[in-house]
Amino acid sequence: MSDSMHSMILRRMTGRQAGDAAEMPLTSSRAVRLALTKAANDTIDLVLTVIGMGEETQPLDDLLGVLDDNLMLIGLQRAGQLVGLTALDVQLRAAMLEMQTIGRLIAAKAEERPATRTDKSMCDPVLSAFLSAFPTVTVGTEFDGWADGVGLGDRIDSSRAAGLMLADQDYRILRLSIDLGMAERQGQMLIALPLSKPQPMAETAPCENADWATLFQAAVADAPGELDALLHRLRMPLSEAQDLQVGQVLPLLGCTVNSVRLLSQDGQKVAQAKLGQLGGMRAVRVEPAPLPQLHDLSGAARSAMPPLATGSETASEQLIGDIGDFTQPAGLDEQSDDLMASEDDDAGDLPMASMDLEAISLSD
Repeated sequence: MSDSMHSMILRRMTGRQAGDAAEMPLTSSRAVRLALTKAANDTIDLVLTVIGMGEETQPLDDLLGVLDDNLMLIGLQRAGQLVGLTALDVQLRAAMLEMQTIGRLIAAKAEERPATRTDKSMCDPVLSAFLSAFPTVTVGTEFDGWADGVGLGDRIDSSRAAGLMLADQDYRILRLSIDLGMAERQGQMLIALPLSKPQPMAETAPCENADWATLFQAAVADAPGELDALLHRLRMPLSEAQDLQVGQVLPLLGCTVNSVRLLSQDGQKVAQAKLGQLGGMRAVRVEPAPLPQLHDLSGAARSAMPPLATGSETASEQLIGDIGDFTQPAGLDEQSDDLMASEDDDAGDLPMASMDLEAISLSD
């Protein structure tokens, strides 16, 4: 073989090897690692390394069985619908909090504790950036299209609540083991989304004979309406409110499970309801307004009543005449429930209820 031919073969081999290296596709595992690493570094300057990633497919029941109680569960939404979840352990949550509060990681491991709404808010920047980058970096891999259009939802209280909200189907689960760059500090992250890719919605041709009035009524009927469930209103001095502590219990005098009122956004009463639960979650049931309660007058109250007239005008006629002269002030209906509650407080006929402040607003 001549020297010129030998040189040409070497150049071809070298060029082919260089081309193969340049065109080597990014693996799905490496794509996910790069997406999370870049999201943490770009948003909160957290330097982390994904040291391991596992993938498995499980039905919903098996997925719920692997969710530890100390994990923070956050829903994943697509087109406004809950389709999956992500879970972070306490070490990863603590690292994100430390970088945004003191600017560095603490050498000691974080203590186990339940997740709070503050934890979720502090982790949102990293998770949002990660989910935004995921579809781009996974193009051409087996994860291509799997997480398209997915965004963060609300925090999920428990695995039981997740089981009530997620569809019963097979889920692809990614488990990420994360080195936080400090001795003995490693975090865990889990992502679960339906195994099947989202199907594009078929375009429907507009109906030429559509009735405008019918379409308008359907659009109004589908409009969202928000109602607030009000159990009780409590007044207290500002000095007492400033001394409230987490875990303190306040008595709700005159309040029962039947005291719930559904209010519109402008504060108008829409319906009466009863407090209960459905599927392990708090719920209210709309019920007719309770009938007014009549109580016997005490001896002192009866003696204070004016005597009824005698003669041609009977007692019943006099009483009806007094009632006929009474004019109900405007707005009394809106205050009737509060007035009845205060009168019942004095009578002491209703049982006393209480509510934990942690469930109201002071837990986080």
